[in-house]
Amino acid sequence: MIVSMIVAHGQKNEIGLNNKLLWHISEDLKNFKKLTLGKAIVMGRKTFESIGIALPDRKNIVLTRDMDFKFDGIDVIHDPMMAFDIALEFNDEDESELVVCGGEEIYRLYLPYVQKIYRTIVNFEGEADAFFPKLNPAEWEVLNEEKHEKYTFQILLRSL
Repeated sequence: MIVSMIVAHGQKNEIGLNNKLLWHISEDLKNFKKLTLGKAIVMGRKTFESIGIALPDRKNIVLTRDMDFKFDGIDVIHDPMMAFDIALEFNDEDESELVVCGGEEIYRLYLPYVQKIYRTIVNFEGEADAFFPKLNPAEWEVLNEEKHEKYTFQILLRSL
């Protein structure tokens, strides 16, 4: 199984403010959909609540400390390691990919297990209260990069 992350962040790793995205880039949303369709995705409760629905054609997993949290169409977990088991059950082992979708605390929690990052770097510097963790450049290599006027898509692979 591959464990990956998908993130869009600003120049200073900004990802959100008041539980909302900092920008709306339709190409990035289309890329998110393309890269996560048919896969297991894990996110925190606040990220899920900001989306408000289970994303179709994906195995939605929400990690929360709230023992009373329930929502139709998603798997609610309280132990981060359960996401790996659910992802393996969703797709066979050779093809399974667990995609970590945020927010900040969830990115930090799963980063040690991640082999691949789908990253959009947005030409943005501004106010934020949620950030993507800083990556050690010695641990990651850029496999693919597509530069656009307002953002850059990258695929990173862990090199260690």
